[in-house]
Amino acid sequence: MTATNDADALLDGFWPYRKTTESYRAVPAEPVDRAQLLHEIATMAQSEDAQGDAGHVSGSLYCGDHDHYAFLGEVFSLFSHANVLQRDMYPSATKFEAEIIAMTSSLLHGTGVGVVTSGGSESLITALYSYREQARERGVTQPNVVMPTTAHVALDKGAHWMNIEVRHAPLTDGYVADVSAMAELIDENTIALVGSAANYAHGLIDPIEEIAALAKEHGIGMHVDGCLGGWLLPWVERLGYDVPLWDFRVPGVTSISADTHKYGYALKGSSVLLYRSRELRKHQYFTYPGWPGGLYLSPGLAGSRSGGIIASTYAALLATGESGYLRAAEGIMSTATAIKEGIRARIPQLEVIGDPTFLVAFRAPEGSDLDIYLVNDSLKAQGWRMNSLQLPPALHFCITRPNTGDGLAERFLEALAAAVAYAEEHRGEPAQSGAMYGFGHTPQGHATLETVMSGVLDAMHDVAPEA
Repeated sequence: MTATNDADALLDGFWPYRKTTESYRAVPAEPVDRAQLLHEIATMAQSEDAQGDAGHVSGSLYCGDHDHYAFLGEVFSLFSHANVLQRDMYPSATKFEAEIIAMTSSLLHGTGVGVVTSGGSESLITALYSYREQARERGVTQPNVVMPTTAHVALDKGAHWMNIEVRHAPLTDGYVADVSAMAELIDENTIALVGSAANYAHGLIDPIEEIAALAKEHGIGMHVDGCLGGWLLPWVERLGYDVPLWDFRVPGVTSISADTHKYGYALKGSSVLLYRSRELRKHQYFTYPGWPGGLYLSPGLAGSRSGGIIASTYAALLATGESGYLRAAEGIMSTATAIKEGIRARIPQLEVIGDPTFLVAFRAPEGSDLDIYLVNDSLKAQGWRMNSLQLPPALHFCITRPNTGDGLAERFLEALAAAVAYAEEHRGEPAQSGAMYGFGHTPQGHATLETVMSGVLDAMHDVAPEA
């Protein structure tokens, strides 16, 4: 293949519609026919959903039920135009939002205090902001937060924006937070500790009880990042699986984030940030009584928000119900257990990281020369989309409802065994897969320079080059 063909293929990979659809660089002079637009957009959606509908995608698609999506879309459309900042016009938003918070709090044994956010990142960053503001009351001007290296990177992003020092603690041999190491990092400027239930990389639950006890001992907050597991682990526990305590039943836990748009089966993006007390929650509020435009009050970062997301999230929780969540959790855990046990019993070239529940991470054992990214190359070629990890190199399969079909676990194990054989056959060759969050199936990876990563972000916001 020539250099020109290589470049063309790269562009087609990033902008796959550049040769089949028109790229608009300005508003068209005349309206585009609505039927034509709908057909074009629906064609994209159907094409992009195919892999996920087959159950071959890790995470990302948590529900997979298109009838459910259509129902939520109907609810969304009723309030898509509504701005919930204007509660006098749309008081239903108060009902929806308050009851979403109440249902999430009940599930996590909370006090009913919380807020609805646009997703996990906003929940985590907002919690960090609240702890920073709380610490200002005791004179902290150079705040730091202590968390394990596996804590979600959105916390690092928020800390970067708010000038909070992040102190990363190492992991134990079991790949969970090393509480002793965390203790060594605490000082008078520490505003909070963080633990995950479960973490994104390996699907493991940090020793929340120990971290919370440490936070309580030092008189500081403790946030549990339950964005991933918050709406699944409670049902898993009810099914009889061994789940360590991690929610508000643990003294010392002062806030929890849980994404309703993951295992709550709501539309993207919605999350709930819960607090143990109203006193802590008030630190995230912004009120400004002296603006010429009137009295301004906002619960968080967002101003105008569409009522569609809040209404459809409310509908998702009610339409699924306890029995629906338990059925989904049972299927997810059956599949995850089969994959976890299958890797351990049948694929000795790989090892499962720690003792996961619903998300199974696996790597080549230490000292092995097996390239896990070559394994991913083969899985991708076979139609599977895993998430690539780094430090150490690994892959994970986050099991969701679309992955629970009959025989899917067995098909994956067969594909994985074939992928390991491929990696062994091509040992020493450069892999095409890497470990970029949200781009686990692309050539970029661990060695990607920040300038190149910025270039990728630039490309995401550029119109497709002309074909």
